Amino acid sequence: MEASATMLPLSQVPRFFPHKPNRSKLACPPCGPSKPRRTSLPSRLHCQKMYVPGFGEASPEAKAANNLHSFFTYIAVRIVTAQLESYNPEAYEEMMEFLSRNSLNDGDQFCANLMRESSRHNALGMFISFH
Repeated sequence: MEASATMLPLSQVPRFFPHKPNRSKLACPPCGPSKPRRTSLPSRLHCQKMYVPGFGEASPEAKAANNLHSFFTYIAVRIVTAQLESYNPEAYEEMMEFLSRNSLNDGDQFCANLMRESSRHNALGMFISFH
C-alpha cells in the first residue's frame, strides 16, 4: 500500500487548540465593561486659588505648621523630662517646677522662657529646641 500525501486546505485542518475568543470585545468581570478610548486630548483645567474667609491672621497651612511645631516641642519636653527623671533627679524637679509655671501651648515662647530662666535651663532649652 502506498501512502498518499494530500494537502488539505487550512480551513479543513483539525485544530489542536480550542478557539480563543477575542478578549478586546469581552468585558472583564472585576474590571467592569471596557470604556471607549478618548480620541481628543483632555481640556486644561484653569484653577484659581480658593479664598476661604474667616481665618484672620494666618492661612490654614501656617496654623497647621505652628501647631505641629508646638506639638513636637511638647514631645521633646516629655522625652527630656523622662531622661532627667532617671539620670538627674535634681534637674528633673527644677524642670517640673518650671513646667508648672509656664504653658506649653506655644513652643517657641516656652523655649525662650526656659533659656532665660538660668544657665542650667538655658542648656535644657537648647537641647529641647534641637531635639
